[in-house]
Amino acid sequence: MNDEEKGLPWYACEGRDLDVINSSRVRLSRNLANFPFPEFFHGDDAFRVQTLVFDSFSQLQSREEDLHFHAVETSTLEKNSRELLEERGALKALPKVLRTEVLPETGLVMTLDGCSSTTVNNRDHVRISGFKSGLSVRECFDLCSRIDRGLQKSLQFAASWDFGFLTACLKDAGSGMKLSARIHIPGSLRTGKLSVITEIASKAKLKLSPAFSLISQGSVAGNFFVLESTSCLNGTELSQIADFEATCVLIAETERKILKEFAENKRTLIRNSVIRAYSIARFSLLISFKEAVDIISDIKTGLNLGLLSGIENSMLCGLLFRVQPAHLSYLLESGDFSFEEDIRADKRAMIDRLRALILQEAFEKISLGNL
Repeated sequence: MNDEEKGLPWYACEGRDLDVINSSRVRLSRNLANFPFPEFFHGDDAFRVQTLVFDSFSQLQSREEDLHFHAVETSTLEKNSRELLEERGALKALPKVLRTEVLPETGLVMTLDGCSSTTVNNRDHVRISGFKSGLSVRECFDLCSRIDRGLQKSLQFAASWDFGFLTACLKDAGSGMKLSARIHIPGSLRTGKLSVITEIASKAKLKLSPAFSLISQGSVAGNFFVLESTSCLNGTELSQIADFEATCVLIAETERKILKEFAENKRTLIRNSVIRAYSIARFSLLISFKEAVDIISDIKTGLNLGLLSGIENSMLCGLLFRVQPAHLSYLLESGDFSFEEDIRADKRAMIDRLRALILQEAFEKISLGNL
């Protein structure tokens, strides 16, 4: 029985090269023929497009017995529900102040297992995303492609022989496919060799950016980055996927080598960061989101260097989602928790307390015997 059959969410499942490549994502952008791009909608265009897309998903579900979708108008989502979906990557985070040129999507269609989400009228009429743990770009594409082919049985997408699929953003035209992966590169960052990874990404025409920019405060929280493609125009979908995965493998091999050399030359520094992270997690009463990301990174580093045991990379990657604010806020609203009297009126403190408890439970079987 695999992880998905056990009912684990996709982000907590095992995956290839999980020590460095935490997760993969593929997004396909499509637009309906005979409708303007969302930015140029007028009248009831948005409603008509959404109705057509929702109906197409309903038809797809009736044809494919193993595909189950849930569709929702995003305007009906409560604030915390939307933020939770943003944390999972199903929705794009909205700017604090909405501008006329940055319009929110109108609809969302998700598979019940959360491995795929499709936004409606978010710059493009349809954006199909697939998520998997580890280096699983091809698997993500297969899922998105299956949904794409299913929708095309009832929808006509705008395309041309010269440009491929037509999209609101020129760099997305062609395959309409964007590839990305969340990577963990503590060795490259702590040794000052991030430029080595940046150069590898640049040669492959990929962009590297901090994964948790909102909490980084000028630094890189937890040594986590997002690697993503910048153009859909060159090559077929399969060639783009092959090139992207080859770059991910090269980055993983390079990071392992750098981290191993760093651990051999600076063993005390590595041991100290692992012990401190474990101690803070095990004995703190309140832990902030940034602290949690840093702790997970250090424990992950210790695990990958063989300095500790009793936990798996899949659990650590899953914790990156479980300790996020909206997820914890949802747990507070849906669960029955007993907190210390002095923090019961402080939601932020209760979230920090719950985050600490989750880390303590996750780390209770860790052994530092190899330190």
